[in-house]
Amino acid sequence: MGSRAPLCELRDGCPVCGSAGARERFVSPDLLHSVPGTFRYVECAVCQTVYQNPRVREEDLPLCYPADYFTHAGELVWEGHPATRGSLRDLVKRAVRHAADAVPEPGLRAPVRFLGRVLALHPGLRRRARLGLVDGLAPPPGAKRRCLEVGPGFGLDLWRLSQLGWEAFGLDVDPVAAGNARARSGCEVRVGTLASTDYPAGHFDLVYMSHVFEHLSDPVRAAERCLELLAPGGRLVLVYPNPAALTARIHGRFSCVFEPPRHLVLPSGVAVSNLLGRAGYVAVRAASTARSAATYHAASRGLRAGLAWDWTRPRPPAPRDRVLGLLEAVAAVFVPVGEEIVVDARKPGATG
Repeated sequence: MGSRAPLCELRDGCPVCGSAGARERFVSPDLLHSVPGTFRYVECAVCQTVYQNPRVREEDLPLCYPADYFTHAGELVWEGHPATRGSLRDLVKRAVRHAADAVPEPGLRAPVRFLGRVLALHPGLRRRARLGLVDGLAPPPGAKRRCLEVGPGFGLDLWRLSQLGWEAFGLDVDPVAAGNARARSGCEVRVGTLASTDYPAGHFDLVYMSHVFEHLSDPVRAAERCLELLAPGGRLVLVYPNPAALTARIHGRFSCVFEPPRHLVLPSGVAVSNLLGRAGYVAVRAASTARSAATYHAASRGLRAGLAWDWTRPRPPAPRDRVLGLLEAVAAVFVPVGEEIVVDARKPGATG
């Protein structure tokens, strides 16, 4: 006998801005893992946040993450290993990070430094130099800094953060996912939630969430709790699916941006900026990025065709997906249609 359908409860208003006005966006079953039930999503009339309403009850959220969910994978295909120290590839990556992130590299010759400044202008090359991580995740120079990744998933970003020089820690509500992340990253990963964790206030210089914020039932409280955990001048970096992405416009409910019933709240860039500002953050920046656009288009097209999709071993994008990904990357420079929203915000106080 399969698992029962998770029970849902009606929300009074938008979980981001509180407005009661909303229009229905779509109703859909679970397209990835066949969790029983159908799930309704609406769009806030004020801040354009897309959210689940009625929403899965807090106590039934574990039913949305079956045994074959990707964070439970024992094996996966991935890239991002650091280049051999002293190789040409390593030299170029160090030069790019020196230019982009002010990483001290006293041994670089002037021509290599110049090459690094030129290459660092390209966002894709900056990400490759950081093993795939987005802008804003380099540790400040000086003493070792602590960062917390909430929901480390595979544990790959946690490992990458440690490779960049962070003293990296993880926090995951799922014991299986936490164990996998701990084994892959070699970092401390605790089991718990932002609300339950006993890390002391001001303990971290960075709190990072990649494709986690959309799974949280109370984004306002999560933002406030992250602020408590940050030291003065510390930063919060969020990466999450964009409800206005090109795949959402083309494929609607089949876009992997939405992933019912696991994605609960998907704020627009403006909405999340306003939320963080009200919570007490400063220097808030939000922008969309098309860094994985071709893969998103391939996954969404496959879901529309009724094909299974495995994030641990994604199929290579077809030529049409690569073309759409390129068009999206160009369009995202002017309008926020990239597949992901990247948010960078700072806690007021010292920045040294």
